[in-house]
Parts: sequence; C-alpha cells; structure tokens
Amino acid sequence: MEAVRVYADIHGLSPEAFEEIRQSMPFDQVVYTNRILAVDFEGHYIDVEPFLDDVARLMDDDGWGKLDYIDQIDYALKRYVIKKGSYRSVDVMLDNVMEGMN
Repeated sequence: MEAVRVYADIHGLSPEAFEEIRQSMPFDQVVYTNRILAVDFEGHYIDVEPFLDDVARLMDDDGWGKLDYIDQIDYALKRYVIKKGSYRSVDVMLDNVMEGMN
C-alpha cells in the first residue's frame, strides 16, 4: 500500500504560472489544460505546503482550488482550500467521512 494519495483541482493558473511551478512540483504526473491543474498522486509522504504556497501566489485573482491529502497509514484526510494569496486546511478522520455515507 502506498503511504499517501493526493488529489487536486486548481482553477485559474496561467500557462506562465504553471511553467514556473512545474519544475518544483512534488508530483510526477499532472494534467494541465485550459488554466486548470489536476493532480492524481499515489506514493510516499510528501510536503505539499511549499507547492500550495507557490500556487496561491501565482494563481489568477479569481482562481480557486482544493487539494485532498489522504494519509493511508494514519487513515486521515487533510483538505486544503486554495484562493489567491492563501490556503487553509481542515483535518478529517476518514472514518467520519465514511460513516456519513450510510
């Protein structure tokens, strides 16, 4: 089992901004099209906050996004909500998410 999964959809990222962050991204596979960056990552533990700092700094004024960081070992989810200039996070136990679906 991989240690973490990361899923993100980030809207309002110019081609120039994408090129600026592309080399320092902690993800090896992303999809970028029409100013939208999509991430689907499974692998080792990574620090996503430097990436989020760059995205928040470089995104369009009306840009927005979310990034879910799932720790499969500790069975926890951290959701980051991103807007121009900042991001915030909330921790959610995955058991609580799954219980809400019954």
